[in-house]
Amino acid sequence: MSMSQLVATATEAEQLGFGYLLRSDHLLPTDNRRRMDSPECWTSLGVVAASTKHLRFGPLVTPVGFRNPALLAKMACTLHAFSAGRLQLGLGAGWYEPEYTAHGYGFPPFAVRKAQFEEALSVILPMVREGRVDFDGKHYSAHADCLPRPAGRIHVVIGGRTKSIVRIAARLADEWNTLVSTPEAVSGSWSLLGSFASGRRVELSEMSPFMLGRSQSGLESNARLQLSKLGQTGTPDELLKRLRARGAPCGTPDELVEVVSRKLEAGVQKFYFQTLVPENTAMVELLADTLKSNFA
Repeated sequence: MSMSQLVATATEAEQLGFGYLLRSDHLLPTDNRRRMDSPECWTSLGVVAASTKHLRFGPLVTPVGFRNPALLAKMACTLHAFSAGRLQLGLGAGWYEPEYTAHGYGFPPFAVRKAQFEEALSVILPMVREGRVDFDGKHYSAHADCLPRPAGRIHVVIGGRTKSIVRIAARLADEWNTLVSTPEAVSGSWSLLGSFASGRRVELSEMSPFMLGRSQSGLESNARLQLSKLGQTGTPDELLKRLRARGAPCGTPDELVEVVSRKLEAGVQKFYFQTLVPENTAMVELLADTLKSNFA
């Protein structure tokens, strides 16, 4: 979305009572969606911080390969301090190779990116949690204070689906975020996180697309709008089938409530609903009404 759309979406989200507005940190739109506005994530987060008063915000998630980790920690502390403690810091190892190569970043094999990720955390976490880092590694080093010091702890989210990343999240993060999956798969994820956490409290969250309509015709209309906006192929019915097969909240309000309820029972503690068509404010308003009516 454009910066003006982002500000409008953030303002609307706050007015509707949502707790969070999170941005993907991609230098290129994914799924071959080229020639679409894709503002740089952290610049846009500063605008969100200045445009809202209560909404928590952050990246979901920031690949550590785009920015020096000490600089990233400084950026996080600056925004957290400015926003009176509303930043949520999502971190990941990165996965979308085209955006790396397009902007001149190396994209090493996953084993190397994982090692870089662990070293980056060894820099970032002491800076945002303790205000100081002294670290020398193979990929990164830093010896610095982190000022301004924000009031309150920065909530750290680690995103990724491999067991090695889940193990890191269980050891170091406040929250592990995973992509949309079926309730049965969620149950397995919750069990895996618990086995690695060894009694340490770590939240499980899910980021998922959604599709919602007051009636079947309204649902199909919203699906048709997304297909048109994103240049996706297929019919509205085919899109809805794909979303349901993935376990995404999809359908009428009653159907969405059923999916969310099953995932709550399976272990999800926080939901991030992915908005792919920001112009469709009516669907976001319906989502807010549905959630308030059933889960508030």
